[in-house]
Amino acid sequence: MTSVNTRPAMAVLAALAVTIGALESIPFPALPLLQRELGLDAAQAGLLSTTLIITSAITMPVVAKIADDRGGRRTLLVLTWCIVAGAVLSAFATTFPVILLGQFLQGLGGGVLPVSFVLARQLFRDSTPVAVGVLTGLFTVGTGLGVLAAGPLADAWSRQWMFLLPAIAVAVVALVAPAVLPGPQEVRRVRLDWLGGVLLAFALATLILALYVAPQAPAAAAVLLVLASGLGAGWVVVERRSAHPLVDLGILRARGVWTASLTAAALGASYSATYFLVPQLLTGLGATASEISLYLFPTVLVAVVVGPLSGVFVRRAGTRAVLVAGLALTALGTLFVAGWHEAPWQIVVGLLVTLGLGVGTASTATYTSVITSVGPQDTGVAAATCGIARAIGAALGVQIAAALLVAGGSFRLGFLLAAAVVLVPLVLHRKMSSAEAVPQV
Repeated sequence: MTSVNTRPAMAVLAALAVTIGALESIPFPALPLLQRELGLDAAQAGLLSTTLIITSAITMPVVAKIADDRGGRRTLLVLTWCIVAGAVLSAFATTFPVILLGQFLQGLGGGVLPVSFVLARQLFRDSTPVAVGVLTGLFTVGTGLGVLAAGPLADAWSRQWMFLLPAIAVAVVALVAPAVLPGPQEVRRVRLDWLGGVLLAFALATLILALYVAPQAPAAAAVLLVLASGLGAGWVVVERRSAHPLVDLGILRARGVWTASLTAAALGASYSATYFLVPQLLTGLGATASEISLYLFPTVLVAVVVGPLSGVFVRRAGTRAVLVAGLALTALGTLFVAGWHEAPWQIVVGLLVTLGLGVGTASTATYTSVITSVGPQDTGVAAATCGIARAIGAALGVQIAAALLVAGGSFRLGFLLAAAVVLVPLVLHRKMSSAEAVPQV
């Protein structure tokens, strides 16, 4: 293995996990403010929230494949500068199309987490679950910090600083990274599947566009859904026939991969819908952007502890036990908010359980499950497969929640749907556990 001091390297990966999480979550508490300043309706706000997420889903398998084949350090550096450019553009955008472009560029950095897993596995062979737990936990912390800081920055200074401060942090890390991150252990020049990438991009973009126009134009949405299905089917055909597929669909045969991907999709849909609904709900209760961030502070404190501890629990209790516990807590907290959301403290308690305890625990177990189900050479692709599922779920969750509000639906219904989605993998894992407990005759 390449000789490298693991502490500075891990510090760089940790800093990136926090800042990427912050940049991904920053628009959520500030959505009401962005809507006012840019003149956006709920559907446009939903599209703004999902642009970064869906771009991450598209780029994740590409950058993960490059990292697996050609090393993670160079890939990570390119991604960091894409993030900086997108954040700066988002900060100074004055129109809806421009801020969408900024979020798109930030989304190109969505592959940072799976690339970080490649490097973490290279650095910590004997304690990969703990390293993954630390990184996923810090990503969750960053998500919370983005939510926490966005409101005060926007109220005290301007919305520009919501994006600029994390961008400066990413730029500093990018300058330090070349000196501390390990180089590739083995460089493999493998041809990339660009056709598969293009088909995946158009399929996901068409799907999100269909959800965006659905409340105003159901017929057009139906046509777009058919088109998205056709593009998705074409992508599957291309991937199965390609000598060097973007996503090796054969990897889904490993039970740890497909179950983790399903779980990631459900988690993404559930918590992203909650993240979208809560600021809208709190604004209706009279909260300012700073107050919205303050109400979410307890969740950040819990996430700081839960993420790293989850990796330790995985080693001691097993992936499935930790995963089931995380899913159950996520559903429980969301159901609490669905039943009681007339006062801010009720929302705080529900989010404390859902996002502070449940999502952090389940995310660590999910990523640990997927990367330990494959060999070291497939770490990035396996993590990206899980990441794609999470991003698609998150994009669908936000767009459905936005469409629900545009159509005049209630917040209670939105939270109930979010809880129902996360119960699906919970039931699946419980059935699998029961099946394994039955002796085979």
